[in-house]
Amino acid sequence: MNKLVKGSIAGAAGIALLLGGAGTLATWNSAVTVAAPGSISAGTLDIVATTGAADGWKLGSAATVASPAGFKIVPGDTVTYTKTFNVTATGDNLSAGIALGTLAIAPANSATAVDTALAAALTKSAAFTVNGVTATSISPAVGTQPVVVTVTITYPKSTTAGAENTSKLGAVSLSNFSVTLTQN
Repeated sequence: MNKLVKGSIAGAAGIALLLGGAGTLATWNSAVTVAAPGSISAGTLDIVATTGAADGWKLGSAATVASPAGFKIVPGDTVTYTKTFNVTATGDNLSAGIALGTLAIAPANSATAVDTALAAALTKSAAFTVNGVTATSISPAVGTQPVVVTVTITYPKSTTAGAENTSKLGAVSLSNFSVTLTQN
């Protein structure tokens, strides 16, 4: 063998030895177990409908009714829903956003533009009070407590004539009307 081939073989063998031994470099490490002061438990957030004296629908300034079925809403009208719930909360620093459920105000026929426009306008207008105080979130006390939620829905009335025409003669379904709490 010539010197070049022997040198190449020796160089390759040296590189292989260096690469193969790369994991053998000494590293120092140590571990110690630290005594934990206790354990951590997960909390909970739950909302359950119950009954209260003020529960029901209020259509405009009319008295409270059991159902808004048959009500013909016009721009500027307000529909109010009041319901008592038991909220169970366990957890430090727990707060929750309050909102309408996904299909709380749904188009009666989602293929109809006027139904979809009316549902969107009413859903967007929803405003909440919790125990009489305007709220978008709550920080419930630990345990189960009654909470009175009022949802006010207003059919927007524009100062521009005809602005509401996109939802005129629309219809919505309230059959899945729901209130949700979502942890912030």
